Amino acid sequence: MSTLRALADNLWEIHHAEFVVGGLRIGTRTTVLRLDDGSVLLHAPGPLDAAHVASIRAIGPVGYLLAPNLEHHLFLPAAKDAFPDAAVIGVAGLAARHPTLRVDHVLDGGLPPALAGQLAVRRLDGAPKLDEHVLYHAASRTLIGADLVFNLHGMTGVTRFAMWINGANDRMCVTRLARSAFLSDARAAAASVRAMADAWDIGRVIVAHGDVFEGDGNAALREAWAFAG
Repeated sequence: MSTLRALADNLWEIHHAEFVVGGLRIGTRTTVLRLDDGSVLLHAPGPLDAAHVASIRAIGPVGYLLAPNLEHHLFLPAAKDAFPDAAVIGVAGLAARHPTLRVDHVLDGGLPPALAGQLAVRRLDGAPKLDEHVLYHAASRTLIGADLVFNLHGMTGVTRFAMWINGANDRMCVTRLARSAFLSDARAAAASVRAMADAWDIGRVIVAHGDVFEGDGNAALREAWAFAG
């Protein structure tokens, strides 16, 4: 069973290892961040059960639910039901995916003013079908993304075989499928990743699928995107 795990001061994760996509057990991740005012932001909320909700409430009142791209929004309505007072932040296309869900702030214009001093955001260029927006939490030197890279380790069975075909076993990378499905301009995407690495002092890298990376995040991201020049 997935549980809340502390990563740094005011930063936690819930790794939903049981999450399956297309028959493949690649997991997904909810990132939990406590802000300066004591409120909590949930990044890419996943399948939260009653125990998850209780453990998050113990950290503080949830003020924000953030959908960082056009893929990681499936569990957003359930998260809104669990935390009805939270404001929803998402990319421009989110409202079309969830017509009955009110989007309080669109990421394309940056972060809400209340968050701007604590988090930075950059869009991954060259991938409009994904429209990934990546956060940086300077206090913990953490980059928080969703599908910017995969970091799958220790896969078994059919998932390992599929990820072998996808070039994604036991390393941080951009999968072959992601390149073909989402990238319209790989060079522009790689340039925006380099801009992130130039602007931010990244140690930890959190993404939706795979392990949390701890180390030289700047170097790891540059290497993962080196295929695009």
